[in-house]
Amino acid sequence: MSTNTVLNQTWAAHIEKWRSSGLSAKAFCEQEDLVYHQFGYWRQKFSPADDSPTESKLVPVTLAMPSQHTSDLEILLPNGVLIRGIDSSNIPLVTSLVAAL
Repeated sequence: MSTNTVLNQTWAAHIEKWRSSGLSAKAFCEQEDLVYHQFGYWRQKFSPADDSPTESKLVPVTLAMPSQHTSDLEILLPNGVLIRGIDSSNIPLVTSLVAAL
């Protein structure tokens, strides 16, 4: 058996074990003493072709401009990211940041 075949089979087994483990990829790599970035490469390689990258789940946002204390504005995103210090001078930056997320 070629080295490539053995390598493919080894990583396929790791990926299958991870999928059934219920662990995060990082926790699984720590438990199995695997290099995380290598695991990521092989996980992507063995992903079904119809799997799309993580989809962005957009939520509606309404921008309200209070008359005072504008630097007290915050945005708390569903993933836990908190953007603080929003004021009229950086709204375009915040808007583009949220759009990129």
